[in-house]
Amino acid sequence: MFKGKRVVVLGAARSGIAAAQVLLASGAEVILTDITPLHQMPEAERVALQNMNIRLVTGSHPPALLQGTDLIVKNPGISPNIEFLAAARAMNIKWISELELAWLVTEAELVAVTGTNGKTTTTALLGEIFSCGPRPSAVGGNIGVPLTEVSFGKSREWILIAEVSSFQLEDCYQLHPRVAVFTNITPDHLDRHGTMENYIAAKLRLVQNQTEADYVVVNMDDPVLSALNLGRGKRVGYSLSPSAGADCYADEDWFYWRGEKIAPVAELKIPGRHNRQNALAAVAAAKVMDLPAETIRRGLAAFAGVEHRLEFVGEYRGIRFYNDSKATNPESTRIALNSFARKVVLLAGGYDKGADFRALAGLFRDKVRLLVAYGATGEKMVRQLAQGGFTEAVLAEDLAGAFSQATERARPGDIVLLSPACASWDQYKNFEERGRHFKSLVAGWRDKV
Repeated sequence: MFKGKRVVVLGAARSGIAAAQVLLASGAEVILTDITPLHQMPEAERVALQNMNIRLVTGSHPPALLQGTDLIVKNPGISPNIEFLAAARAMNIKWISELELAWLVTEAELVAVTGTNGKTTTTALLGEIFSCGPRPSAVGGNIGVPLTEVSFGKSREWILIAEVSSFQLEDCYQLHPRVAVFTNITPDHLDRHGTMENYIAAKLRLVQNQTEADYVVVNMDDPVLSALNLGRGKRVGYSLSPSAGADCYADEDWFYWRGEKIAPVAELKIPGRHNRQNALAAVAAAKVMDLPAETIRRGLAAFAGVEHRLEFVGEYRGIRFYNDSKATNPESTRIALNSFARKVVLLAGGYDKGADFRALAGLFRDKVRLLVAYGATGEKMVRQLAQGGFTEAVLAEDLAGAFSQATERARPGDIVLLSPACASWDQYKNFEERGRHFKSLVAGWRDKV
């Protein structure tokens, strides 16, 4: 498919490197361009790129690279409105995402998970469940492992489980999952998509190629999803209650599939109502892929959770610390706060994606003893919450400063929770880096006290 083609990989990082490696293995001539100068890249990326037989252009995206180019593989974090892509559009050169490339180079069946919240946990949980089954499986996508790293050359026997984002999906055209899972849809990434309609349209690209032989697994408790036309796949609903039409549901402390007991809810180690929803999504997807109840139960019981998602970091001097760095929007933080029975000391802030925080004020009054807001959105967050009547807040410049203020004010019995409600890009490369920094701050404070 790519043999002899000239392909520009736009954006390095792990997904760009993986895409370039797959394209090289497929016989393509590869050019990789990244806005970051080579000497400023992380060492692992720099070394990997220098050891590949490709042309590297770093520090800019010169439009001259487009001469003779057949295709562009675009990093999902890059805006479609940059000058380089405007020039490509004018020259009728198409671009796809690394996710689309991963699909084009595999024969494996795909179970793809999208939504505003719960994607990562549901994907990882499905990975645990399928690892207990008879078919070989691998997990990748927006979860931190580029899908091309695990998809290339896989046979039909394989099952790929992928977390997919709206940024990846907007550049997909042939992607065809056997099972498409939708967790929920709430406002997010409006700084990129502009409107909710555009955001939803990007999500719906997941089902654009499905047929009546495929499945779409839908959260029936989500009002947006319940009202959407989700293509031609067989619609499979899940709900926290045995409501009419739900194929998968929780009732009397058990997870059920069409009346069949799957597993006791108590065997699920990860806390919170939202994680019961994630478990139901995983059960439904596993059942339509013909996994038996005992296999699913084994996977549910073994799953310990996802790093940076309500991750328990430790308890010191009677204060419990939780890392929820993956909460990159207000709805994620709402879910995190509702997972605790008592008020917390909350660290929140970061890059402004255009979110409105006023709707959180009532919840904060019930669930937050003190907010320490930091970063690019700190002042906006405090101001908007005050408009809604929540005023127990202080400001810090960065996460380290916020942590210092939080620990100075925390008392034995308190919970200190990092759940930013914002992206990390004002001060960090990604939410993982932010979460690791938080955990290092906890470790440093522990050693001092």
